[in-house]
Amino acid sequence: MSKFHFTTIVSRTHIFKLMPMIHSLHEHCSDFHLHVLCIDQEAYQLLRHVPWEHVTLTQLHEMEDPELLEAKGNRTFHEYCWTLKPAFLFYVMNKRRDAEYFAHMDTDLYFFSDPGQIFAEKPEASLFLTDHRNSERFMSYYERTGQFNTGFVGSRNVKEAYEAVWQWRQDCIAHCTVDMDEERKTYGDQRYVEKWPRQFKNVHVVTSIGANAALWNIENYKVTLENDNVYLNGTPLMFYHFSGFTLITEKEFNLCWYYHIDDKAVIDFIYLPYTLNLARWIEEIQRAFPNFKAGFIPKYAVPDTHFYKIE
Repeated sequence: MSKFHFTTIVSRTHIFKLMPMIHSLHEHCSDFHLHVLCIDQEAYQLLRHVPWEHVTLTQLHEMEDPELLEAKGNRTFHEYCWTLKPAFLFYVMNKRRDAEYFAHMDTDLYFFSDPGQIFAEKPEASLFLTDHRNSERFMSYYERTGQFNTGFVGSRNVKEAYEAVWQWRQDCIAHCTVDMDEERKTYGDQRYVEKWPRQFKNVHVVTSIGANAALWNIENYKVTLENDNVYLNGTPLMFYHFSGFTLITEKEFNLCWYYHIDDKAVIDFIYLPYTLNLARWIEEIQRAFPNFKAGFIPKYAVPDTHFYKIE
């Protein structure tokens, strides 16, 4: 029995990014099980040949029900993937009643230390949310993406958490769009969790700035390396959310879709380890599946913000 049961959702275009996430989890979390929902058959068939321990694959048809299938027919593929985040989390919560904690994790997370530190902040909490902590450049994004980032949403195995995640599931089934709905004040799956602190008693907003660091908040911090550990303003970095990171070729990437990262420490201590790990996994997968190229975006379709090439 694992203490932590995590969920993530992957399509063929995110296989390469999933590998570093799983690799880093194995390096930094000793008591976990990861449940991967494969959106398409290509993702499922490929991942079946990667011998990860503590990973269970689920095919889409195994967890879809009439409500989800109806939603699938009235939204885009991207919107349906977002809709599935709380649905799959709830599905696993019901399957693994022996777990202590659960969490949804986006595939583009990369762990630098034990994510168990998040739950250790307030072990008795029912729900765990991470604030965007937007830097000055991204202050205006609060109006669009909301206070909390749902790239990581944690819960404890208690009734209140089941009620909250079920509500999130039903909200997303009812309405989940890639564009901000100004009237409803929604954005994909994300803003529905903003009401949790008002509705539920035991919601914990994670205090560590080392949880869910990302392009939208990294400019707030001084990044340092001490004894091979990465710190933000002296706080251990738990995981970085590589949103806006684009694969162009096997060796060329755009590190940040929105701006050029000028801080050398951010590049050297955060982006470079991830990029090297990602490149190794691309090579490993293509050695086994030479024709697999899903996930690359042509350079002409990518903004010229921060191209980076591994020699």
